[in-house]
Amino acid sequence: MLQFPIQSYQENVIYTHGAEAWSYYRLQESTVGVNEQEAENHLVNRLQRLALQLAVFEEIDYKILPVPINVDQRMDHLKGKYKGKYAETGNYYAERAKEILREEAKNMVEYKFFIGVKLKRRELDERLMATFSTSFKSMNRYLQKLAGFEDDGVDELTASLFCESEEDAYTTLNNFLHAYRVKEKELRYLIRHQFVRGQSGPDGVGSVYSLTEGMLDPGKAGYLHIKQLEEESWCAFLPVSEFPIDLSYTDWAYFFQSYSFPVEVNMRTIYKQKKEDENQTNKIKKRFRDQDAQLIEANEDDDSLINTGRELLHDLENQIKNQGKPLLRTHIHFVVYGATREEVRKRARRLKIDFDDHQIELVQPLADQLLLFHQSLPASKVVAHDWEQVLTPESFAESLFSLTRKVGNTVGFYLGKNISHEGESVENSQSLVFYHPFLAHQGLPGSKYSSPHVTISGPTGMGKSYLLKDILLNAVFFGAKILMTDPKDEVEKKFKNALTPEMAHQAPFFKEMIESFNYITLSSDMRDAGKLDPLTFLEGEEATDAAVGVLEYLSELQSSERNIKTAIYKGVRHVVQQEKKPGLLKVIRYLQNSSDQDVRNVGDLLYEIGRNGIAKLMFSEGDVEGISLHEQVNILQIQNLNLPDEGDIAVTRDEHIAVALMQPLAKFATKFARDDSVVKMTIFEEAWMLMNTGAGDRLINELLRTGRSLRSAVYIITQSTYEYNKPQIKENIGTKFAFKAKTTEEAGNIIEFLGMEDNKVNRDMLKNLTEGQCIVEDMYGRTAKIQTDVLFDEWISAFNTKENDRDAVETEEAFI
Repeated sequence: MLQFPIQSYQENVIYTHGAEAWSYYRLQESTVGVNEQEAENHLVNRLQRLALQLAVFEEIDYKILPVPINVDQRMDHLKGKYKGKYAETGNYYAERAKEILREEAKNMVEYKFFIGVKLKRRELDERLMATFSTSFKSMNRYLQKLAGFEDDGVDELTASLFCESEEDAYTTLNNFLHAYRVKEKELRYLIRHQFVRGQSGPDGVGSVYSLTEGMLDPGKAGYLHIKQLEEESWCAFLPVSEFPIDLSYTDWAYFFQSYSFPVEVNMRTIYKQKKEDENQTNKIKKRFRDQDAQLIEANEDDDSLINTGRELLHDLENQIKNQGKPLLRTHIHFVVYGATREEVRKRARRLKIDFDDHQIELVQPLADQLLLFHQSLPASKVVAHDWEQVLTPESFAESLFSLTRKVGNTVGFYLGKNISHEGESVENSQSLVFYHPFLAHQGLPGSKYSSPHVTISGPTGMGKSYLLKDILLNAVFFGAKILMTDPKDEVEKKFKNALTPEMAHQAPFFKEMIESFNYITLSSDMRDAGKLDPLTFLEGEEATDAAVGVLEYLSELQSSERNIKTAIYKGVRHVVQQEKKPGLLKVIRYLQNSSDQDVRNVGDLLYEIGRNGIAKLMFSEGDVEGISLHEQVNILQIQNLNLPDEGDIAVTRDEHIAVALMQPLAKFATKFARDDSVVKMTIFEEAWMLMNTGAGDRLINELLRTGRSLRSAVYIITQSTYEYNKPQIKENIGTKFAFKAKTTEEAGNIIEFLGMEDNKVNRDMLKNLTEGQCIVEDMYGRTAKIQTDVLFDEWISAFNTKENDRDAVETEEAFI
């Protein structure tokens, strides 16, 4: 007769009917970057050392729980963060996202990792007895427990007997892995989960009795049927019956995380005395001798596998005798579950086949399913002894216990899917990626970066703008004020082209939102002249520095032309100090009136530049009307800007003017970002041009340093990470998205920028990324290959940056 093991619990400790105590901890998930073998080896090393140190506790319970992703709960929480003008629109899209993701995420889970430690009881000594001598009730309850009387509570004396051991367990775990004491709610979740596998998730409330409600029916051989009042499910417990001699790189408690169905893992390790470990190795030696005798009798050659095993055994025997290395008598079983027995059959079959590929044999016992169920309960005893595996700390460490695929944020909007594993795509991946643009600066526990800034890099046509616009639209729901610079003058056109009559009818919220944005289009028309004159919207030294920078750049001065540089500086300072309404045209007239012919020539050149074409934006008499940023979302566009290709210097006059314009444009954005009265997002498209100028480089660095304190997130959109791959810059960037690398050299630069392991696999992966695929490093320092995925048709239409030529497409497809 099996007895439910838990008598009571308090905080993170379970007390059993046998007067034992187990403390439970949840681990912070470990992560390694994409194809990062060194980081994986580091985790293996930590797990190995942990397995050695836990030997003093005699018995350990490792659990991997697949916790269902509750899309409704996440979206409802997100809605609670929406505010301002677009909050209602955000709620509308959160509800639509719920409907779509409910279907896609019905089997999706996040894997959580728990460790239970069997605590050592402190002996009752005279000092401890004296401490509780006045607590007759406590002593009485303790004596009743020793006598076998039931009691649901936990008295102070009983708890104190295990307090020191619990502290030791907590300290030991945190020496190697980041562990948290589970809350009572989590402990109740662990218990209740056992009785509702494959059904609605447990809520972690109620008494011990209510947590164990359910009918367990092992009537069908190889399966366990769980019935609740309104739901039912089927389970199959699959113990490991055989491990290979060498478990290196098998990842046997990790690789299944990419499955489209949940897999639970329960591992119990038991430590014994050194003498018993030595006896265990002697038994194995005897088995090898018996096999040798059989080979001689059959006149067969030695088996290479047996020879390898003999060498490993000899090495292990020495380590047990000379180094005190413990053996782990391990009981491991995997659990699959589902709504029907047929569903569970298919899942169990898939698991067994895939483990067989790793030379690990799983079995599905016909008659012991209930025993294995009982053994999976927290604080239970091992009752299914047939599948004990003797492991070394090294073999156990190859499980990669605590390793997860998680990337992004727990709460945020849906961004796409993790496709880091081979063969994964947005269609078959079960790993959702969520993103919150305003969390990093809050300094959350475990985060590597406390910066809200973001880089999005990659060549044209691979998905940079698509991702940016997805983030932009989701960000407005949080009430953030946004300024986006659009040197390509395409955002408004693409957004409004999507507003077809049919789309406007189907998605009125979208139409209303897009039309409410403040599109500021700057052109070469006289009505826009001077709107980016730095002397009109900046003040003091900042205005002087910006004006000097623009004029020097447009003059294309050589280092030897110091007299002209001095004249420009004097002219700017004179206008700023003497004029009530300073403007760059007034500086030009100052230069034209100089006694130095060279200075006058530069003044004439600048006048011609400033009165023609798009350069008029930078030159005024100081009497222009400023750019209004009265709306929440402001998109600053410049028409007919001829940008040089990335990596090229400006050659033509038009390209030179385009780069010069980026300086006052960036200054304007900086002024916007400095307003700390509201959360802001400042977006620099084609930011690489800024970094190509000294003034622009200083601007970007200033914003990256001060943005957190100003509640301002800076988004840098660029074709290459080269200019940002400097410690003082990239350490101030909280999240990085990198799309395809065009060359091996660029791939190496991205790898360094993201802190990935530099190897051929990663370089090839970066060069082979397709449209919409990118590598992300999140605020926790985790890297993954993801596929961006937008859920709403009207957004997809608005984000598309490619020109539609349906006739050409149809002609091409006709000959495929």
